[in-house]
Amino acid sequence: MLRVAACQFPVTANVAANGEYVRRLLADAAARGAHLVQFPEAALSGYGGFHFPSFARYDWDRLRKETRRVQEAARAAGVFVLLGSAHHLGPRERPTNCVYLIDARGRIADRYDKSMCTADDLRVYTAGNRRVVFSLRGVRCGVLVCYDGCYPEQYAAYRALGVELMLHSFHNAGFPGPNVLDEYKPALIRTRAADNALWVVACNSSLRHSSWATCVARPDGSIAASLRRHVTGLLVHDFPDRRLAGWLHNRRPLQLRPRTPLHNGRPSRSPRARNGRSDP
Repeated sequence: MLRVAACQFPVTANVAANGEYVRRLLADAAARGAHLVQFPEAALSGYGGFHFPSFARYDWDRLRKETRRVQEAARAAGVFVLLGSAHHLGPRERPTNCVYLIDARGRIADRYDKSMCTADDLRVYTAGNRRVVFSLRGVRCGVLVCYDGCYPEQYAAYRALGVELMLHSFHNAGFPGPNVLDEYKPALIRTRAADNALWVVACNSSLRHSSWATCVARPDGSIAASLRRHVTGLLVHDFPDRRLAGWLHNRRPLQLRPRTPLHNGRPSRSPRARNGRSDP
């Protein structure tokens, strides 16, 4: 059995404050028996182009220090962590919008870089072009970030790799008020789950206005559990879970053509981009 704790808090540009939230929620999740603790997109780094205009004067040393503190907390608690952040590629390249997979020994086991970047993302980030799949306690997991989900081929690519559980981190928050994402993104999460007959843990920031709250979607497109918007907390769910509210809708996987593009923009060729275990 794999127990996943998806954590939400008001992500900001303050890396130290974000780190405090991450470590506190990580400890709470471990106390509740979690094996894997998931955080939103850009949870530690803040979201480039939204919380701050660019990474031109970004304090990478501060981010590395806070990342190490999260790694130490993961090791102390004996849990795996999916940490939304930013990955430095060098002074001449934009960073990636990433999720670090930190193992129970506090090591960076892999890193997913957001592949389908929005036009605004590409002004401050470099697109990724790697799928990240890992198995933990008998459950095969995949990783995506926010806008990736707007492209059905992303989920189809993971389904073809045998993924049962998608761990999808978002930052659909910090808006002046309600907007179309309040309706669109919950529907998208449920549709991707149903289209691909897999479970989705969708983790979002709780910064006001948050368009929706962290939730778990079943393979039939129903919602198994959800937090409330605009509150800090964690959502715990155990996998594998065979319980459905209805029935499966799609038993025929979407077949992608060979060399189907799975990224926007131009991915980096630097060793730090290709190496999923490189330090922040």
